[in-house]
Amino acid sequence: MHFNKIYHYTMKIAYLISAHTDVEQLKRLISALHEDAHYFIHIDKKSPLEDFTRRISGDNVHFLTERIDVRWGTWTEVIYQMLLLKAAVDSNVRFDRYFTLSGMDYPVWSNERITCYLEDVRDKELLQGICMDSDAIAEKQQERYQRRRPFFNYSFLSNKWNMRLSEICKDFLGLLGRRNQLFYYDEQGQLVQLYKGSSWWCITDDLARFVLEEYENNTKLKDFLINSISQADSFVQTIAFNSKQFKDKCILKKGEFPNLSQLNPLHYIKYNQKVQILTEADYDNILASDKMFCRKIVSGQSDSLVEKLKSHKSPTL
Repeated sequence: MHFNKIYHYTMKIAYLISAHTDVEQLKRLISALHEDAHYFIHIDKKSPLEDFTRRISGDNVHFLTERIDVRWGTWTEVIYQMLLLKAAVDSNVRFDRYFTLSGMDYPVWSNERITCYLEDVRDKELLQGICMDSDAIAEKQQERYQRRRPFFNYSFLSNKWNMRLSEICKDFLGLLGRRNQLFYYDEQGQLVQLYKGSSWWCITDDLARFVLEEYENNTKLKDFLINSISQADSFVQTIAFNSKQFKDKCILKKGEFPNLSQLNPLHYIKYNQKVQILTEADYDNILASDKMFCRKIVSGQSDSLVEKLKSHKSPTL
C-alpha cells in the first residue's frame, strides 16, 4: 500500500510494554519502532529487572521501578497497565497516542504507515469491544465470564490453583443459589454494561486521562470486575463504551462472541488453545491479516520470520 498524502509528523507516541522474558526480543521490538517515541516498560516482578536494564537503555526508554507480580487473568494485569499509563501521562511529554504491547510483539507495518494511519484516524480509539449483556452471545460463552473467581486475586496461588479453587467456589456458590455475576450494574441511575475485548489497544490522550480518573476514583467499577476473569480485557472497554464522550469513537463488535483474536484490532495472533509461537511459515497469513503487529515472537524460533518482516517493510509501506 502506498500513501500519497504528505504529513508533517508531529504525532507523539507512547508505547506501554509489558515483558517478563526474552531480553533480545524486547530490544528488537523497540529498535523496530519509532525512534522518537517513548517506551514505558513494566518487567514482571518475578523477573530480574537488571537483566533488561543492562541491555536496553536510552533517554526515551523508561523502566518502571514500581513492579507487580503479574498473574494471568487477575486484577494485577489492570494494575500494571494503569502504572504504565500513569507513568506516560505524568511524564513531561504530552502524547497523542498510547499503545499497549507485550515484549513478544513485532510490527508488521512500517513506522511511516503506522504514523499515517494514526493521522487519518486522529479522533478514533483503536479499542474494540463486545457487549456481554446480549442475547446474541451463547450461554456457554457468557457463563465463562459470569463465573466468580475470588481466589484469582491471591498472588501466592499459582494460576493452576487459582483456576481449580475458582471452580470449587463456583460450584459451592451455585449450591447456595448464587450462580452468576451480572453483566451490568447501576451507577447513579445509569446502567453500566460489561464489555469484553483485548488487553492490547491504542487510545488517545483524552481517553487515557479519563481511564486513569476512573481507575483512581471508581471503586464500584473495580468491585464489579474484581472477581471476574481477564479484567484487563474489559476494564478500559467497559469505561469507554459506557461513556457518551468515547463510545462512538471505539470499535463495537456486534453479534456472536468471536475468537479473542478477532477482538484485537491491532494484532495478528494464532490461537490453538493458547497463543502459538509464530515462525516463517506464518508469514503469508500475517500479511493477509493486514494487522499492525503480530504476536508471539520468540528469539531463536521466530528469527527468520522477523527478517522477512524487516525486508517486507519500506518507507512507502
